[in-house]
Amino acid sequence: MSAVKTPLAAVLDDVAAAPGALVVFDLDDTLFSTNDRHLRILREYADLVAARAPEAAELLRKIDRERLRYQIVQTVQEAGLCDAAMVKDLRDFWFARFFQNQYLLEDTPVPGAPEYCAQVAARGGIVVYVTGRDERMREGTQSSFTQRGFPAPDEKSVRLLLKPRFDTPDIAFKTEVLSRLKEMGRVAASFENEPLHINLFREAFPQGRHFLLETKHSGRPALLHPDVLRIPDFRL
Repeated sequence: MSAVKTPLAAVLDDVAAAPGALVVFDLDDTLFSTNDRHLRILREYADLVAARAPEAAELLRKIDRERLRYQIVQTVQEAGLCDAAMVKDLRDFWFARFFQNQYLLEDTPVPGAPEYCAQVAARGGIVVYVTGRDERMREGTQSSFTQRGFPAPDEKSVRLLLKPRFDTPDIAFKTEVLSRLKEMGRVAASFENEPLHINLFREAFPQGRHFLLETKHSGRPALLHPDVLRIPDFRL
């Protein structure tokens, strides 16, 4: 009796049977965990305020991965930081750093992600990274691929689509990308951490397999399409 194929393995079979098929991956909290990026910024802010607010600094240093939320304000408030002015100051401090290239290098792969992307390419699929990061973040993004073992964009078998402008909402960018993907070829699968975004891909490409990573997401309300599969990581 042959073993039952997992949905992730089935995608690899799909692209092997149809070389040139597209497999679309989001980046933040889909292929990469952003936890260490958040934690580095919290540590830096704690160091900044330690002299004038030692209790707050100690509170921030105790935040670990399990206590991180999608929104940094929610994270620190749940940890017990109640000073509204300091919360706002920390949020501004975080915003000025979170989208900078050097901080992207703190990100770590979701388990199995680099290997899975490499297998997609090896089976003849086209890896398409579609991210809400903008063009200013290209350098750090490409360095992250290299340092973490992901297939690097070559604009042939591996492609990277970034937002032209930072202030474009992610949902608007990903909606616009749908038509570009249709011109590029057949979408065999897509992977996202945002329910609203993965629903877009499922509606646009119903013939494909679509996956929601159960990591962190913005909390924007969306009833997940029943065909979308939930997965914790990319381990086969």
